Amino acid sequence: MFISESNLATVAGTSLATVQTWARKGMYPVCKNSQGIEGFDMDDINDIPEIMEMKNSQWDKEKNVTSLRTYNSVELFAGGGGLALGFEKAGFNHVLLNEFDMSACNTLRVNRPDWNVIEGDVRHIDFTPLKGKIDFLSGGFPCQAFSFAGKHGGFNDVRGTLFFELARAVKEIQPRVFMGENVKGLVSHDNGRTFKTICNIIEELGYILISPKVLKAIMYQVPQKRERLILIAIRKDLFKHVSFCWPSPYKEIMTLRDALYKSVIFDEDVPESEGALYPPKKQRVLSLVPQGGDWRDLPEDIAKEYMGGSWFLGGGKTGMARRLSLDEPSLTLTCSPAQKQTERCHPLETRPLTVREYARIQTFPDDWLFQGTMNAKYKQIGNAVPVNLAWAVGRSIIRLLNDIEAHFPSQTADCESAVKQIMQNQDKLVVKKDNKAQISVVESNCKQLNLFSLYEEYYDNPIVENILSEHDYSDISEFSCHQDVKKENVLIAYVKEEIKDKFFDRQSETYYSGKRFPSNIYLKDLKYFVPYIKGKGVRDLYIIKKIYVGEKDNGNKMGNTKDYRLMFDIQFSMQLFEDYKKHNLKMMRTYSVSSMESLIR
Repeated sequence: MFISESNLATVAGTSLATVQTWARKGMYPVCKNSQGIEGFDMDDINDIPEIMEMKNSQWDKEKNVTSLRTYNSVELFAGGGGLALGFEKAGFNHVLLNEFDMSACNTLRVNRPDWNVIEGDVRHIDFTPLKGKIDFLSGGFPCQAFSFAGKHGGFNDVRGTLFFELARAVKEIQPRVFMGENVKGLVSHDNGRTFKTICNIIEELGYILISPKVLKAIMYQVPQKRERLILIAIRKDLFKHVSFCWPSPYKEIMTLRDALYKSVIFDEDVPESEGALYPPKKQRVLSLVPQGGDWRDLPEDIAKEYMGGSWFLGGGKTGMARRLSLDEPSLTLTCSPAQKQTERCHPLETRPLTVREYARIQTFPDDWLFQGTMNAKYKQIGNAVPVNLAWAVGRSIIRLLNDIEAHFPSQTADCESAVKQIMQNQDKLVVKKDNKAQISVVESNCKQLNLFSLYEEYYDNPIVENILSEHDYSDISEFSCHQDVKKENVLIAYVKEEIKDKFFDRQSETYYSGKRFPSNIYLKDLKYFVPYIKGKGVRDLYIIKKIYVGEKDNGNKMGNTKDYRLMFDIQFSMQLFEDYKKHNLKMMRTYSVSSMESLIR
């Protein structure tokens, strides 16, 4: 199996110059692949440990690992869901997730309505109700303070202190195992003093830290040269009885071609999506750069003008005017695809990578829908842990928990009441930022209905029962002239993927909400229901016959926990538009309320 010089350098943790020296001195036979790229046959470099690991890969075997029972998990700093999605794929049941960014929270809710997502500052969450109920806790605590690209503020930077919030959650929950992830620069930050402080805190919490490891995403079926430091700690009372094994690497290196086209990791070519554009001047410059090239491939006068002061700086500056290659993994994605110092130009077209191309490089599935502005989507993807890397680590932790379970058998804890208590406490808080980014907490009304409380009062009993006659109007103009209906309120609601077919056929008699439903929608005022179909819009009008609180038919993964939803008994009335009409969902980007008059205007 072939591996390029560049990829071997990444895998072996050395420089490209060193690998090229190996080739020049004849340490290993050099060959070329079908694209003319120089590299090596992996059978000729068996003495490199990382290559031997890949050749003896247990990836396929580890894919089949299953949990001995359902393992409950909590995730902090969840972002756009890369870590959470990978761990879910490994078999974890997410009891609670926390994230501060609104767009990222909306991404989590739209894709996984069953997840309990707390939007807000982790410093205001009391985790004590979950003590002893959680098997695993994870958190990619914000890394800007520790990154080589940051200000090196460490614990003097307020973002750095969020590690202490992860530690507090561990102390309050007492999970069997917890994990933190960060940039590799954390270990050497401040001459190692920052990391030593973290290790001391883990010891004080009553946990033993497994020897940390920097995992290279390129080795775990991710088409990207990205590295993350993984910290895994086991509770002291369990540690001596078990052992932990890091995930086995995949047998080959994935490239950008594998990300953008049908491959081992994707069933079809990347779909079209929105994306940033270069200004005309930058586009003219980058059009001169060949695939896999950078500023060094530009004419000297153009390169000097484009790079400005950077021209006189030391270092390779290889991120500038960089065009990716289809036959190599992508460079590490940043939060902005067109940033001058870290450009990631499309290999074949002179433009930045699109949102979905970005997501594929991070191994997000195509049906994972990012919410917010285009910049917010890029940020969520750029900050994420690659899904396949998280999946690999998650499988290793499942094996560890299985080992613990074999020695200390236990039942999966029912977290329903604990989650209910935490969510009720959060309903009273609204976290705001002032111009100086200082945080204040004020009492406020709930941002969403508390379905747990409503369940107790309205289970299988109507909150609202409307008695309306069916309408049979021949067209919209006739419908809109009836004063008795034009002022009525209509709920416009996002239809989930698994139930949309029934709405295409107009056969649905029930709609169930997500776990979050806006409290500023007055249920008693609703008369009609209009389903919003993803990618299409709105078309049909239904009568709301009854609203109550029930359980989603298939429940969720959390043992005997009930999956409470608002249930709408509905009945098809008429088609509002000749074809689907676009509509902007405003409340939580999932629900909106309008009058009939406004809707059909």
